Amino acid sequence: MNAVVPLYRVLFVCAGNTCRSPLAAAALGFALGDEGRRVEIQSAGVYANPAAPAATPAIEVAKANGLDLSAHRAQRVSMPLLERADLVLALSPGELEVVRRMSPDAGARAHLLSDFDSEHPTGEGIPDPFGGSREAYEECLRRVTEHVQRVAAVVIREVKARREAESASRDRGAA
Repeated sequence: MNAVVPLYRVLFVCAGNTCRSPLAAAALGFALGDEGRRVEIQSAGVYANPAAPAATPAIEVAKANGLDLSAHRAQRVSMPLLERADLVLALSPGELEVVRRMSPDAGARAHLLSDFDSEHPTGEGIPDPFGGSREAYEECLRRVTEHVQRVAAVVIREVKARREAESASRDRGAA
């Protein structure tokens, strides 16, 4: 069995890991398409109840938009997750602060999703739709998807650069 080793790792962090961050992870996987084969995408929550499924409205809104959250199980953000990630994207300023307190080393790799690679950063996160209306979940996914498009472009560039470096390294080793 020949496992594909990820060239890049992205971690989305929200509060409970049942709405925003799973939606963001699924949206990024979709946006990356075939380029996503070498990208590990995970999500976690600062207050997650481990193994909790995605919220039912999140599953429904995701499904209506071609995304699948049915297998998602929540996990709490941890040092190993933060240390492995090349890019950590928090869904709110509070969650970004928790990440930076947990791992000062992750500071350079940790960003607010809504500000990442933005020409007009606002410092505002994406509101948590948990317990809200279906419209709140739809708005959450709309906003997440908008921001994930910028993330996908950066991740694709990074994966291509790392793939080229990996290939050049193999070529040097064979010479």
